[in-house]
Amino acid sequence: MVTPWKESARASIRDLLSDPVLRTMLERSSLTKAQFETFLLDQMGSEMAEKRLNRYEMGLLRRDRGGITRGSFNRTLKQGRTNVSESIHTMLLLGYCGLLESPGLAPFVEASDRLRSQMEELRKATGSDKALFDKTVEQMLEDLEQAYRALMGWDRDV
Repeated sequence: MVTPWKESARASIRDLLSDPVLRTMLERSSLTKAQFETFLLDQMGSEMAEKRLNRYEMGLLRRDRGGITRGSFNRTLKQGRTNVSESIHTMLLLGYCGLLESPGLAPFVEASDRLRSQMEELRKATGSDKALFDKTVEQMLEDLEQAYRALMGWDRDV
């Protein structure tokens, strides 16, 4: 039996995971889709379901057929937390050494500060014009890809 809280939470997860910017960034992140979804449920699942969830219930919300076991949820969560922790420590290291202010990384720091607010503004501005929204998001992703390729040295003269 599907309860209202399950449907509400699953709809929230489905909407979030269908975001083209999120999907593109997830491909470049150190998290797998399963780890991201599990970490998301751990951090925001109760808010999405509008009720306090235990690990078993969080496992049921995973997009896999019928959810996953509590043990599988916990293992995936541990892997995701490790990857998130390593990413956070990498950013702290870069900041501590002054590398976040370097010309190569500055656009990414600035982009991360603005990306979410720009996406919200874009949704409002485009309203029901899905084609315009999609075209604008595609351009944003191309710009991010270009900056990424420059950072990796793929678009530099060697």
